[in-house]
Amino acid sequence: MKSKITYKDSGVDIKVGNDFVAKIQRDIKKTLNSNVIGKTTSFAALYSITKEKIKNPVLVSCTDGVGTKIELGIKTNKLRGLGIDLVAMSINDLICTGAKPLFFLDYLATSKLKVNYHSEVIKGIVEGCILSSCSLVGGETAEMPGMYKGKDFDLAGFAVGIVDKNKIIQTKKIRGGELLIGLPSSGPHSNGYSLIRKLFFEKRSKFIKDKRFINSVMKPTRIYVDIISSILTKIKVKGMAHITGGGLVENIPRILPKGMGIEIYHSRIPKNKLFKNIQDYSGLNFEEMIKVFNMGIGFVICINEKDLGALSKILNSKNEKFYVLGNVVKGNEFKIT
Repeated sequence: MKSKITYKDSGVDIKVGNDFVAKIQRDIKKTLNSNVIGKTTSFAALYSITKEKIKNPVLVSCTDGVGTKIELGIKTNKLRGLGIDLVAMSINDLICTGAKPLFFLDYLATSKLKVNYHSEVIKGIVEGCILSSCSLVGGETAEMPGMYKGKDFDLAGFAVGIVDKNKIIQTKKIRGGELLIGLPSSGPHSNGYSLIRKLFFEKRSKFIKDKRFINSVMKPTRIYVDIISSILTKIKVKGMAHITGGGLVENIPRILPKGMGIEIYHSRIPKNKLFKNIQDYSGLNFEEMIKVFNMGIGFVICINEKDLGALSKILNSKNEKFYVLGNVVKGNEFKIT
């Protein structure tokens, strides 16, 4: 007689999956608003946009992940922050268009689902959605034995927002002389972690026990929804850039029209102890660092010089630091002076 082999024997436990869904529902409900129609456990999510009262509505969508920061999160048991990172990476991209976030979906894949362990990640996603004023309307949790090992897992996130067609940030109108304003990051955000892991956790394993360093390097990615929303209601913004992989060098040029370049003043980039440590231990020069890390600037806004006073007033009223990093210039160069 052939021996019986169950789905559980192969590494997938349906009961654990159901328990996980039941546990996270209480948290997910905290993010939902009256635009969400029906259950979030249905085959697809329904979201009404009629209450937005937008004359010419355009939907905006994007997707992203957290990268190898996940491995550090697993090693240091900093799981909740990874959920915030996941939301931030997509939402910060989305608001660069001038859009308002509506809803978010997540994907979590792992070798073996553990209810209490992985629900910490979902709690972080919920927190990120609350900070972004968007609803967590669904997701997928995949138990994939053989694809992942031990505690390994991966994350992907998907965000949808809305903007009036007449209020889309039209970066093609950016001109020479306009200012580039930097808003502070909370740390490396979710980029450059392959290098960080190599430097501080493989070659110098002592850092894994340094709680202050761990807290610094694992700070969740900052979400800029509130501050950008305040700015857009009062100032004509010419362009916005979320500073992720590729740093200032690769991300600011993404918003520039053809024939425009950038001049950044080195002295105006904030001094940051963590990035200084990374530079010292890696031996990278500043030009290389600025191509990998955000260097303390997580978001850049392009405005006309005449609007600097109004922008300063808004940011100061919210105790928000900012840096006048430089200017848009004619030509295709990225200059640091």
